[in-house]
Amino acid sequence: MSTDNSFNLNEASNNQTKLNSILEGQNCLAGQVIVKFKPGIELAESNTLQANCGACIIGSNNSLGMQLWQTQGSVADFIATHSSNPMIEYIEPNYTISLQGTVPNDPNINQLWGLNNTGQTGGTADADIDAPEAWDIQTGNNVVVGVIDTGVDYNHPDLAANIWTNPGEIAGNGIDDDNNGYIDDIHGWDFVNNDADPFDDYGHGTHVAGTIAAVGNNGIGVSGVSWSAQIMPLKFLGASGSGSTFDAIQALNYATMMGVKVTNNSWGGGSYSQALYDAIAAAGNAGSLFIAAAGNNYGKNNDINPSYPASYNLSNIIAVAATDHNDNLSTFSNYGPTSVDLGAPGSSIYSTLPGNGYGFNSGTSMATPHVTGVASLIWAQDPTLSAQDVKNKILNSVDPIRSLQGKTLSGGQFLLTP
Repeated sequence: MSTDNSFNLNEASNNQTKLNSILEGQNCLAGQVIVKFKPGIELAESNTLQANCGACIIGSNNSLGMQLWQTQGSVADFIATHSSNPMIEYIEPNYTISLQGTVPNDPNINQLWGLNNTGQTGGTADADIDAPEAWDIQTGNNVVVGVIDTGVDYNHPDLAANIWTNPGEIAGNGIDDDNNGYIDDIHGWDFVNNDADPFDDYGHGTHVAGTIAAVGNNGIGVSGVSWSAQIMPLKFLGASGSGSTFDAIQALNYATMMGVKVTNNSWGGGSYSQALYDAIAAAGNAGSLFIAAAGNNYGKNNDINPSYPASYNLSNIIAVAATDHNDNLSTFSNYGPTSVDLGAPGSSIYSTLPGNGYGFNSGTSMATPHVTGVASLIWAQDPTLSAQDVKNKILNSVDPIRSLQGKTLSGGQFLLTP
């Protein structure tokens, strides 16, 4: 995957003009920088440096060796001044990130053309992922999926039975029972408000979660791709649909720490972030897949103009474009002959919404959870597979379609074949 925009911010002191051009038009949190120290730097040394720089520590991730600092004045000037310090491996802005969105007896299953397309929405029959054929083999088996998003309505009747519960935590006792650094994290964590209630106050994460794992064959609503996957809500996008790079890192690091095999990442924004790259790489080293939305920039070629995080050149990422009910590349979808792996249904997708609701959304955000759901289904069928094994099975199962030839690495839309 292309990293054409991967300017090394540590060279900023020698190239202020280039740094300013990268920051131009990028939304960053005022005065915030992510700092990664070089190996061997002691806490006392880093604290002295931070104080000398006139910064305050407002967040930290010890496992990744990063701190989030609040500074005064221009972020570009601060980076240019301090990035050449021999104690610092890199320093970068805290970019803002935004959203990109056996047949069961569930009564609205016919709305889910992406799972089984009979032409019911006026589209082309079999322009789908062949879910019923796969469900003859496997419908899911409690594989934990991290939904890194706006949170999830964990009370929704079509999701509640599939919401992850932390087996090492005792609810409401105010104690970090499993010693993971989070108190009473029964159903995940809210990194926006820094509390244990990752409820969805926007709607996007709940819609994504329904496509992955709405309870199947329960006689209500819809069915997810994987009927009994466990959804771990990890909220880093707030009520406005936006959040910060550092909070995304924290959410992903939580999933990695808790042993999650696959995360859904229907979001994007900002320039190249070495810190986020490092967090995704750490997840990959721990054996986790990072499924990412290619972006909704109406035909942007990610090979030429990368869209992060989908465009990071990491082997544990699967980047997903969106298709419609006629097997066409959705008009809003980004593509990339080498940087986008495959397509999945993403136009007019029906799924769960907060407050016991259901509705349609479109976007590569909606395509991504189809792939995440099938990854969890493959692991349910064979838990011994590695992340690379699962990625290979997904990419090798694509159905070649004309609209994706020369537009994605695989040239097709995946089929659900656990």
